[in-house]
Amino acid sequence: MPNKIEVAVTSKSLVIRPGETVETKVNLHNLGQSIDQLNVSVEGLDSSWYTLPVSSVALFPNDKDELKIVLSPPKDIKTKAGSYPFRLKVSSQANPEETTILDMVVAIQALPDIEINITPPSIKGRRGIFRVEINNIWDNEIQLNFQISDTSSALRYRVQPELLKIPAKSRAQTTVEVSLGWLSFFGGDREFIFQVEAALPEAEEGKTIEGKLVRTAWYKMLAQIRLPRIQLPRWLLALFQRPPVINTFQAKTDDRITFTLTWSAKRSKEVKLNDEVVELLGEKALSPTAPTQYTLLATNKYGSTQKIVEVEPRFVPKAKVSDRIRASLSSTQLKLQMGGIPEIAVLQLQNMGEIVDKFVVDIEGIDADWYSRSASSIALMPQTTEQDQISFQVPKKKGVRARNYPFAIVVHSQTNPSDVTIINGSIDVLPFVDYKLKVAPYRVTCRRKGTFRVGLTNTGTSEAKIVLDATDLDEGLNFKYKNKEPILSAWQVVELPVVAKPKKGGLVGEKKRYDITITSHDASGNLQTVNCEMYHNPLVSSWKTIFRFIRKLIFIIIIVVILILIINWGGGFKLLFSDPKIWWSQFIDKIVNTFTGWFS
Repeated sequence: MPNKIEVAVTSKSLVIRPGETVETKVNLHNLGQSIDQLNVSVEGLDSSWYTLPVSSVALFPNDKDELKIVLSPPKDIKTKAGSYPFRLKVSSQANPEETTILDMVVAIQALPDIEINITPPSIKGRRGIFRVEINNIWDNEIQLNFQISDTSSALRYRVQPELLKIPAKSRAQTTVEVSLGWLSFFGGDREFIFQVEAALPEAEEGKTIEGKLVRTAWYKMLAQIRLPRIQLPRWLLALFQRPPVINTFQAKTDDRITFTLTWSAKRSKEVKLNDEVVELLGEKALSPTAPTQYTLLATNKYGSTQKIVEVEPRFVPKAKVSDRIRASLSSTQLKLQMGGIPEIAVLQLQNMGEIVDKFVVDIEGIDADWYSRSASSIALMPQTTEQDQISFQVPKKKGVRARNYPFAIVVHSQTNPSDVTIINGSIDVLPFVDYKLKVAPYRVTCRRKGTFRVGLTNTGTSEAKIVLDATDLDEGLNFKYKNKEPILSAWQVVELPVVAKPKKGGLVGEKKRYDITITSHDASGNLQTVNCEMYHNPLVSSWKTIFRFIRKLIFIIIIVVILILIINWGGGFKLLFSDPKIWWSQFIDKIVNTFTGWFS
């Protein structure tokens, strides 16, 4: 009843998308005059949609506590967009009639949708800049990735920015620079069609729009060339006397345990990283245990340049024991699979003091989404013991690797915060291999050979060796791989070219389509397959065309030889152009004498 139990939540109305997680905190207050056990339950909601870490809480008179409800509707076809009301029920175990009910609602949002447009739709030239405009018609901010391809593989692309964030109900645009490859630079007028795909990071497919680059014949562009005037500046010599430049020097990390230093320098004779000589362009993996500064120094005979980067690794406090707090953890060495079944460890607390005290439990060294607790604080009478269940689960997200992750459970007194007990533990993330295979473009047209880009993404926690293989139904192609057995580190993305070439001659023959299947598998036998097509368009459709050309060429040669003989009979080219009458008289005499000799 309201005069005995007071219940409050941080939010009665929750908004979430399928596949996401949201939580709300529930504050409980015992207004009675005796110790009571409060039972907590959720009614009106599918049990697979929520997680209630603890179903009951013991409170002293006028005491408060806090717990949380985690909502995670599954991302499947059964989860429909709309509002789903439910009730939070809190009742007294001593007197079940004393009950408090809160009406709550969770709103399931539809998956985001976008509209895509490209301007201008066509550009004439050998290079063009297109603007791709995205309209986010959804109610939340979205983030898009862009992929561009063309069937002929004759174009080069540059996207700025490659990753686009669009606020709710807003528009944004990215710039796509399209240019011809050097092999396609020469030739006549031709249209090159390319596709721009915008997709959410979690989506397998996105929306696609086409653009067109119309090539102008190279000889039509000669009249537009204007040679600039060449004028040597006075500071020409100073260009060769410049100090070195450090283009980039930065540290990247996904877990604040392992850091990767990357750098790029130019015009330097020697580059040092903390007194260690390194290359002009490189990277280095580090695992510092304390905040550390790294200095990159580039030098040449004209000067030196340096940049400093400071990294701060995740801090894990060391074990500590307090006389007033006795704590133990049922399991301090955990072995978990990324995205696997959670493992529960029991924290047992005992109040060794002489007064009633409340103890706050914190977990440091790992992110909050790696664990959940039955209670964040525990109230204990003197010399009494209570348990707190902690559920550990490694989330499936980028950056998690197969390694050891240390953590610390810190328990401190609310009455005297200086009384602290710390328990150290660790989570061993087990090796796990999972990858994705894709190919682009789907269709290639070529005269001699076609090139496909095979993309591999390792979404597991450990290194994976992938074996590639390509076949076609007619067995009429030979395949060449840049790397048939690539080794991918955790969360690495690579793109490998696969070249397909017909086994028979590629200059003469009819146009033919080849259905290609590219397969990949790892050491565990995880097999994935993608399909693509190659249209082989030879230069000449058949040998008849070549023979017909040879016959015409022989006929033309015979005519030319006869004409040369006739002109030489009259005295040659020089006489023909200087005095045609004399040439004609000599030509007639030559014919008469020839025929007279035949019949005499």
